Amino acid sequence: MEGLSVLPFTIGNLQCAVPLENVVKVLPALLNTPLPGAPESVCGLVNLRGQVLPVIDLSGRFGLHPAQQSLWQPLIWLKTSRRELLLSAESVAVVLACEPESFFPAPDPRVPSNLLHGVVRSATGMLLIQDVEQLLSAADEQRLAEAMAQATEAGNESV
Repeated sequence: MEGLSVLPFTIGNLQCAVPLENVVKVLPALLNTPLPGAPESVCGLVNLRGQVLPVIDLSGRFGLHPAQQSLWQPLIWLKTSRRELLLSAESVAVVLACEPESFFPAPDPRVPSNLLHGVVRSATGMLLIQDVEQLLSAADEQRLAEAMAQATEAGNESV
């Protein structure tokens, strides 16, 4: 097996990462607009040059309180098979090339989560590699699509 390149980031005291192949770019903090009716993990929408992207906050998934928004809080622009989205992080580190022997892929018994791509053992602890296809469940995708459609209709009616 070849090594995996990931982009590490933190949420609270957790060290997480996403596969580099899914990363479009890292952006500085952007003001998002709350979206009524959106899934809990969607904290709002951001308009990037005419492209409306949902902002995902994973803190609830890990039982953490959402981080206070700051001017230095990065957003990770990701591309999944269904959509592009922004992932809120407290900090982002440099790209890490994981050695095959330190990577435990899901569904390994040591990785009991269908929300993870796997886990990497590193010198600083365990790095939880997020499965970007699982950032939003099928039900969350449906709720998000409905909420975005309703927001679009409401915006068109007010014009």
